Amino acid sequence: YPNVDFYSGLIYQAMGFPMDMFTVLFAIPRTAGWLAHYRELLDQDARIARPRQTYSGAPVRDYVPLTERA
Repeated sequence: YPNVDFYSGLIYQAMGFPMDMFTVLFAIPRTAGWLAHYRELLDQDARIARPRQTYSGAPVRDYVPLTERA
């Protein structure tokens, strides 16, 4: 499925922007998000959220070579 850049490109082309400018025009709206992520990285009090997970699958299993698999 095409993302928003596909449709943005069509609009930029219809508006007469040169194709060389498309990359810049795609990046400019994203800078707010990039800056927000950067500020989060600088925050000393921020913690990385790691969900607690417990593996409940099969215990240790023997390795079966590819040639012997069904």
